[in-house]
Amino acid sequence: MSASPRILVVIPARGGSKRFPNKNLASLNGKPLLSYPIDAAKCVAQIDRIVVSTDDDRIAELARSLGADVPFLRPAELATDQSPVIDTIVHAVTELEAREGYHPDVVILLQTVTPLILPEHLRQGINLATEKQADSVVAVCALDTTSHPFNIREIHPDGSISFWQEQLHYDLLGKPKPTFYQAANMWLTSRKTLLTEHRLEGHRNFPLVIDRKYAMDIDYPADLKRIEAFLHLENENIV
Repeated sequence: MSASPRILVVIPARGGSKRFPNKNLASLNGKPLLSYPIDAAKCVAQIDRIVVSTDDDRIAELARSLGADVPFLRPAELATDQSPVIDTIVHAVTELEAREGYHPDVVILLQTVTPLILPEHLRQGINLATEKQADSVVAVCALDTTSHPFNIREIHPDGSISFWQEQLHYDLLGKPKPTFYQAANMWLTSRKTLLTEHRLEGHRNFPLVIDRKYAMDIDYPADLKRIEAFLHLENENIV
């Protein structure tokens, strides 16, 4: 990655959500949920452009009022519950290149469902990618042992139960288990990795370790109350 890359932030925010209708228009602690990743990105001087990818006119209007670009709407086929997020990011980048000749060197994916991203996280990710000449940087959090995936059980059709990854579970008895999980609130990816390899995490992939409290996600309306309680108790400097 060059010392002064052109950095594009893409924030997916589709209109439909079966579990939480109008989620991206919801209010979190008195601010639109969509405002959190936008505001964080606006605080980072290295970021060249912030684009919201949406299929919804109301979200597009809100995004523009918050200072993000919405140069086009996302097609319906990329806005279903089954649509892979990487296809949304690729669509945004290729459309910008085709329509405007805008070619980013680096693309950062931020998500409204994990809103507590800090500007400092973004700066650290950009600096790490530059220092390591990385293909990608992904935010990760320390994993507690209780909910480690090697301890998950699955129930079979005959009613019996076994470890989800039984062989790995027993292979790792008495040995250190993997200790980090993907935080899902930031991916930084080179244009080549994204468009040529169709991946968010490339071969030279480096972790940005963040505290688990910043990786809290929102699937249901009750999750808003949980995060609002955290913000009230912690009094963190969240933008």
